[in-house]
Amino acid sequence: MIHSMTGFGREEKLINNKKIVIEIRTLNSKGLDINLKVHDSFSFIGEYLRKSIKEKLIKGKVDVIIDIEDTNEDLQIPFNKSKIKSYLKELRKDFKIDESQIISNLLSRNTYVNSNLTFTKSEEKKIKILLDKVIQKQLKYRKIEGKAIGYDLSKSVSKINSYITKTISIKSNRVEEKKKKFKSYFNELNEKFDKSRLEQEMIYYIEKLDINEEIIRLKHHLKFFSLEMKNKEIKGKKLSFICQEIGREINTIGSKANNFEIQSLVVNMKEELEKIKENILNIL
Repeated sequence: MIHSMTGFGREEKLINNKKIVIEIRTLNSKGLDINLKVHDSFSFIGEYLRKSIKEKLIKGKVDVIIDIEDTNEDLQIPFNKSKIKSYLKELRKDFKIDESQIISNLLSRNTYVNSNLTFTKSEEKKIKILLDKVIQKQLKYRKIEGKAIGYDLSKSVSKINSYITKTISIKSNRVEEKKKKFKSYFNELNEKFDKSRLEQEMIYYIEKLDINEEIIRLKHHLKFFSLEMKNKEIKGKKLSFICQEIGREINTIGSKANNFEIQSLVVNMKEELEKIKENILNIL
């Protein structure tokens, strides 16, 4: 089953007058890139958080927000006034300062906020359970997104196959028409020529126009791609390798076609292949 790297999960829970908010967003990435925006009070969860993400989300750009809102108005998180006063006193010695502006800037960065909220073992356990719920929501979201990607991939593969069918119908007539043109052209010549040599040259030229092997290989690669999509352990990297082979055969057909209709179909195949490549970038 296909799993996308794009996902979203969020949970809120009230734990002893403290509203805990956990949010995880993920986007596609070549590896695992974890960005944390976690309140200082949650230092106990850092190792558990990273381990859980590495084991369960595996890959992607992962943005994590863990914040706290105290619902008890009498228990506001205090500012460290003594540090702010000392800081301002030192500045006044050498500069004319706008104290209100400096204080505003300091507090907006939370540099002088006391993050001395603590949690009991029981509360820590509940917060970890909440985190697990968010990760499960993430996995569910990724599964839904993966299903949509799978549908788009199958649709593109089906379209390429339909273009191949049209190419085959043009291919058979194309070679016969080339033979007729050659015969007609040389029948009009008054000069004598080596018929044996002419036949050899015609065979060589027609073989260079032949795209039968490329079509067979292309159909094989598409079939392999579709089978791989049904694999329980789908890997975006493996699908990407198969795409390279599909692209190689499509390009060869285009270069050998020497036919406007086939080349138009090749352009359509390339368009669908680009859609496949874009989707693969988001597969886990």
